[in-house]
Amino acid sequence: MVNDIEVSIEGSQSRREPESPSGSMKTAACLQRSVLEHGRPGPSPCCLWTGACHDQLNEDVVGSPRESDPLIVVGDGNTVHKAKGRAEEQGQQRTDAAARRPRKSVSSSLLAIGQKAEAEPGHRFEDLHGLINEEMLIECFHLLKRRAAPGVDGVTVSEYEKGLKGRIEELVQRLREKRYRAPLVRRRYIEKTGGKLRPLGIPTVEDKLVQMAAKRVLEAIYEEDFMESSNGYRPGRGPRQTTQKLQDRLYRGRINWMVEADIEGFFDHIDHQWLLRMLAERVNDGAFLRLVGKWLKAGVLEETGTVLHPETGTPQGGVVSPVLANIYLHYALDLWTEKVVDRQVEGEMVYERYADDFVCGFERREDAERYLTMLRERLAKFGLKLSEAKSGIVRFSRLDRRGSRMFTFLGFEFYWAKTRKGNRTVKRRTSKKKFRTSLQGTTEWLRSNRCQPLSWLRMKLSQKLQGYLNHYGVIGNWKSLARYWKEVKGLCWRWLNRRSQRRSYRTQGFEAMWEAWNLPKPRIIEKPYRPAAT
Repeated sequence: MVNDIEVSIEGSQSRREPESPSGSMKTAACLQRSVLEHGRPGPSPCCLWTGACHDQLNEDVVGSPRESDPLIVVGDGNTVHKAKGRAEEQGQQRTDAAARRPRKSVSSSLLAIGQKAEAEPGHRFEDLHGLINEEMLIECFHLLKRRAAPGVDGVTVSEYEKGLKGRIEELVQRLREKRYRAPLVRRRYIEKTGGKLRPLGIPTVEDKLVQMAAKRVLEAIYEEDFMESSNGYRPGRGPRQTTQKLQDRLYRGRINWMVEADIEGFFDHIDHQWLLRMLAERVNDGAFLRLVGKWLKAGVLEETGTVLHPETGTPQGGVVSPVLANIYLHYALDLWTEKVVDRQVEGEMVYERYADDFVCGFERREDAERYLTMLRERLAKFGLKLSEAKSGIVRFSRLDRRGSRMFTFLGFEFYWAKTRKGNRTVKRRTSKKKFRTSLQGTTEWLRSNRCQPLSWLRMKLSQKLQGYLNHYGVIGNWKSLARYWKEVKGLCWRWLNRRSQRRSYRTQGFEAMWEAWNLPKPRIIEKPYRPAAT
């Protein structure tokens, strides 16, 4: 039954229209589809991003040369020379016509790509590399964060802006001549709550521009392919909106068992060959694929000065990394769960994913156990591993409120409760772990910055509280918000009185200052959920 589950890409990439009488494009598409269906790289894996593998790339993605090609004909030398001359003349005419034709704006080009992707799910896009032009890169520059940290070259956004037009023209010239090389990525470690360190990759400003352009192109294509259950790194789909949608689906469904799942070190274990083969399902442009391959293989400069060359993964912090991660999980997980597993289960199923965190609910326990078993095998085929400490099966049923337990997703605990009228409903509240982590982070921040000017402390604390409310200010979570606000107030009282050896505030003075600061108070900012019209 589910043991025979393999990926199915029908409805997305399984339909291919033949693009030539010889059917070479159809053959190449079938090859790509069979590779993804069997869950293993093809018989002749190739580094698609290197120049040495250019011929293999053309053969795998575009198709083998045909006898009907104008430069590959059988005959004497004059015939070949004439055919070549006619081809060059026709090519020059097309170039001249293209030069006279007005160039489309960036927005209209991306809109046309999205419309084409929606209308033809099996279409493979060509000449995507040519979309990374001066207009695209200038637009991308104005989207960069002005205060972003510089890369290995030490050039900031403000410094790059000096002589921007000339820099962009020179960059586009290198891209057109295939001379662009992905620079090293500077790695910086950010301290997390609890003493752990999170690695963050910082590309150069120039590399950010090219990555952002490629990201916009890929988003225009894959926004039409991504499943409704895919929520991470997509416009209008934040963590809070994702949990609200899941809450509504659980309330209206017949789910009794939840599978909590988390992929261990996802960004560090993305298989490069698999990712490029997945991209080839929609991208028929060797230059664009090689550009992505350069970013995947770019060296990482550690803080110690050591340069690492990773064989798997994408650097966290790279502009293009989020959309590449979504594409990887779209083929490795989403399509398999939504198109294959859903047809095999006997009861109802619910599935939601945000980045590498996902949950799947089932009506029958047997389906939940079978899915968790097959999930390990499925992820292993693509070089991924399930985090056993964060994964498992939880009883979650409206029919068994006492036997049901809560499960955690995106920092919220989901549990069955009763409304004021006595009806059963699904509620969310801040998870105990996230609550403690947030308070611990606030404590460390106040301890380190307690001697800063009060005006600066007020501004930063206001931003932190507002960010917390934006995420956790959901319907039914007011008690957790009020408790957090009260705890933060107590922490401020404690650490502001340690600005010097003398006590800074008494109770009355602190209360007056706290009131004058007018910090964001606990409130529910979430609106009632209304399912999108289908």
